[in-house]
Amino acid sequence: MPEVYEWRGARPGDIVWRHPDDRIQWGSQIIVKQNQNAILFKEGKAYDVLSPGRHFITTKNLPLITKLLSKIVGYDRSPFNAEVIFVSLSDFKGKFGGRTQTMDLAPLQFHGEYYFEIKEPSPFIMEVVGNQSIYNSAAALDYLRGFFVQTSMDNLSSFKLIKVMQELNEVSDEIEKEIYQQITKWGINLIDLKFLGVDTTPEYRDRLFWMQSGVSADKLITLKTVEKSSEHLGKSPGAGLGAGMFLMPELMRQANAAKSSGRADQEAVVQCAKCGNDSSPAAKFCPSCGTQMGVKPRKAGKFCTNCGTKVEGKSKFCPACGTSF
Repeated sequence: MPEVYEWRGARPGDIVWRHPDDRIQWGSQIIVKQNQNAILFKEGKAYDVLSPGRHFITTKNLPLITKLLSKIVGYDRSPFNAEVIFVSLSDFKGKFGGRTQTMDLAPLQFHGEYYFEIKEPSPFIMEVVGNQSIYNSAAALDYLRGFFVQTSMDNLSSFKLIKVMQELNEVSDEIEKEIYQQITKWGINLIDLKFLGVDTTPEYRDRLFWMQSGVSADKLITLKTVEKSSEHLGKSPGAGLGAGMFLMPELMRQANAAKSSGRADQEAVVQCAKCGNDSSPAAKFCPSCGTQMGVKPRKAGKFCTNCGTKVEGKSKFCPACGTSF
């Protein structure tokens, strides 16, 4: 009795399935359901592709594999070895995510999703299924997910962190173009790809904050040095609870004010009135000379030498007794 080859129990999300019997009898049937193709695969090569419908295995409707087998005497009267692989032509959705480093060595986490379909079953069977020995849906989807992750990692490492954060859509488009070109060769059509989120460590988020505020790299180093000093101060014996907690809120306030006024780089540091060296706006004393910061120098008062009355600095006569200065 002729055997019937069909993909039974296919579920949504299944992409490929290989029939367990590779001994095919002439006169058997291959039933291909809607949104499927069946491919005869032998010795690493895809031959005849069967569209939806009922197909009888004869020399007439399998021209490619018949040509291969025609060198064998009695090939049309005995079983031949070939694999029947079914491929779903539905749309598929996948999710991906990973960790990498940007061009400026900043740690980066990312995740996203993609949509694709099998457009050309033959190259898909040869390049993905056959070459990788992947004959089930789970393995095929894992392979594609791994490709999406690795390609994203390689491309994200060519951008700086601030570009990824500020221009994620543009970065996503560039990565999508590269993935599209590659998987098209595999017979896969990339319908859509998008990054749903990217993130970095708290330390690099702080750096991004300052860079967005307009603080230059050398000023950023100064600020990070002061921040480290405040951490050590908070851990020192006898330090009060808030000793190391004052700096960052104050710096954030300064950065926000600087960003809104467009004077971030100028206001990110202040100069000591005595020695002129740069210091953090949150510092209470100059780290170079120890002068108290934020205290305006007071001019000496002027008093009448005759009656002691306080007079204005530019006065020539005492308003109380008329003494001439």
